[in-house]
Amino acid sequence: MTMIVDIVLPIVMKIGKYLVAPVGRQFGYLIFYDRNIKNLEKQVQKLEDKRFGVQKRVEEAEAKRETIAPGVERWLKTVNDLNEEATKFLEVEVKANKGCLNGRCPNLKSRYSLSKKATKKTQSVEELRGEGVFSTVSYPTVVPSVGTTFAFTGGFKGFESRRSIMNGVMEALTDDSIYVIGICGLGGVGKTTMVNEVAKKVEEKKMFDIIVMVVVPQNPNLITIQGQIAKILNLQDFGGNNLPTGAGKIRSKILSFGRVLVILDDVWKRLELNDIGIPFGDNHKGCKIVMSSRNKDVCNSMGTNENFEVGILHKEEAWNLFKEMAEISDEGTSHPTGLLLTQMAVAKECGGLPIAIATVGRALRCKSKHSWDSALEQLRKSMVKNITEVDEMVFKPLKLSYDYLESDEAKNCFLLCCLYPEDFAIPIEDLVRYAIGKELFDRVDSVNDARDRVYSLVEKLKNCYLLMESWNFRFIKMHDVVRDMAISIASREEHSFLVRCDEVLKEWPKKDRLEKNTVISLKVDGMHGLPGNLEFPNLHLLMLDCNAGLSPISFDDLNEGMEEVKVQETQDSFYQGMKELKVLALSDMYGSLTTSLRCLTNLRTLSLLRCRLIDDGISVIGALENLEILRFGGSYIKELPKEIIGHLAHLKVLDLLGCVVERIYPGVLSSLSKLEELYVGSIFQSWCEVEASKEGAKAIIDELASLSNLVALDIALINISFWPRGFVIEKLKKFDIRVEKKKFNISFMLSFVVKSVEAWS
Repeated sequence: MTMIVDIVLPIVMKIGKYLVAPVGRQFGYLIFYDRNIKNLEKQVQKLEDKRFGVQKRVEEAEAKRETIAPGVERWLKTVNDLNEEATKFLEVEVKANKGCLNGRCPNLKSRYSLSKKATKKTQSVEELRGEGVFSTVSYPTVVPSVGTTFAFTGGFKGFESRRSIMNGVMEALTDDSIYVIGICGLGGVGKTTMVNEVAKKVEEKKMFDIIVMVVVPQNPNLITIQGQIAKILNLQDFGGNNLPTGAGKIRSKILSFGRVLVILDDVWKRLELNDIGIPFGDNHKGCKIVMSSRNKDVCNSMGTNENFEVGILHKEEAWNLFKEMAEISDEGTSHPTGLLLTQMAVAKECGGLPIAIATVGRALRCKSKHSWDSALEQLRKSMVKNITEVDEMVFKPLKLSYDYLESDEAKNCFLLCCLYPEDFAIPIEDLVRYAIGKELFDRVDSVNDARDRVYSLVEKLKNCYLLMESWNFRFIKMHDVVRDMAISIASREEHSFLVRCDEVLKEWPKKDRLEKNTVISLKVDGMHGLPGNLEFPNLHLLMLDCNAGLSPISFDDLNEGMEEVKVQETQDSFYQGMKELKVLALSDMYGSLTTSLRCLTNLRTLSLLRCRLIDDGISVIGALENLEILRFGGSYIKELPKEIIGHLAHLKVLDLLGCVVERIYPGVLSSLSKLEELYVGSIFQSWCEVEASKEGAKAIIDELASLSNLVALDIALINISFWPRGFVIEKLKKFDIRVEKKKFNISFMLSFVVKSVEAWS
């Protein structure tokens, strides 16, 4: 018996040890709830103090134009994220869980959970604070000296595209009516090189008594800027930390000179020049200010009299710069080899952006053809992290423009633009409809309000040079390198975009890569290759170019030999795992919409572009009761029955532009009580040959009167008699109503049928 006790007792004691400790810890979460919460608050404050100190050192380094260490930037970002998370936890979750009777009858389950969370967050905060010990936060960067002597870096090559801008700036500096000059453009396009060259030329020509050049940090501190200016002006005691005192002394010193040039490089937001002590205009007509910024709005807010936009290099300029950076010989250019053709293709992928040309060219200098081929493939697929310094030297400066966007709305709108192929003319109306579907905007009550918001955001993005003008004001484009940067941002875990629309995929991407994605844009070789039984729990937007490999079919041939067209369908279960999908855009699809589309109960925007929907191919759309935007752009639809479209009680936009529709049943339009915008276009043209179809068209037009929320209408009438005499749509604000004779292609506007309207351009 004694032997049994001797054996069992140590085992029991050991088991008790491992059981008691965890149990005690669990009770500790409940007992020490208040202490754990207060400890978290204390540690968060300590971390914030540490962050403040590091941030001040970073600002001082930025003012000296030094390069911030990557580890420091990552630490600061992690601190900001963790502080935000902890603050939200303390202010929302903890305060919201006081229990009944103001904490006198606490919710024990909530206290246990919150105390446990607080303990874990405290541990994370303490570990992060321990990591925030940096012997140095930056590295010296070779920059042009400031003051009255400038060391030119040699980056200005005198290209024609730059020479014309330079001549304009120099001419403006001699114009007595111009005081503030802006130089603006995309990050990495050469604005700093330009202002350095301006300073060099001004000094050579002795145009000013003194030149003051300041590099403005992204988060400017006016006292720090005053200190830089005071150093250039040899002001020993300029006011210290007193902004008004410093401004007065700097102003007095500048006024003592006859002609003064102040250069403010890389301005991110409006600066109060008077607060700094920089006089201009009537206060000092001899003082000129040249500022560079990657945002035209900032230049305008600073009162620039004239702005000069620095664009990308011309094709020949870009190739000449690339050859120099990559040390490519001119020999053999008349009969290019395989390597030279690859090098030319790589140069083209840089899109004329000087910083990309210089970085990629230097990275591939003296490399083998295998390295060049690999680089070209990566550039074409927007995967450039393996090319030396591209991420640090090219993407990072561009990403600063993205990071500095003033709202998440602007960032989301920008990222939507990377879903389209390279060099694509992006329809702004697509962005409007996708934004509505994804519910990107708060407190937007109508489609037109959303459109105004998107156009406003697009204008801001263009002024930041993140987007470019296209051939038509209703379209925009994205620079190739900016798009690569956007895809790089969008593919990160916090966004989880998958963009593969520049190449036709022969196989569906592997399942494990898709489950976390929120947005997917693919170009696939026919819908027949799409699998079933996939889970996409986080997917909100899906864009599929479904038949990129097939030749387009003319609508004139729809009824001739269509039985020979290979109908390509997706698996019936394809959409079953996409319960959260809000936007679905399919293009060039032939066949029927799969029955699993019924599962998309959260779908708000459905776009079917250039699709041939055979038989009852659209019958499943009737199950999408939350649908707000429905587009059949350029598609063939046999008929629109009331029992299908009539169920869409929330539909706000119906777009049939460019469609061939054989029949629209009576009552379809009148059943759409919330319809705000209707785009019918010329679908009635093919009906004019059959008398019964004419009567059907007239009946459909009569239904417009019942659409009490209709504010936008696009319709082409077969005959002016189709429009009922005296028929007025009261709320219509935008319209394109015309009479078209198909045979002679004659059209004219009917502006007399509506009140207080604005015609589309």
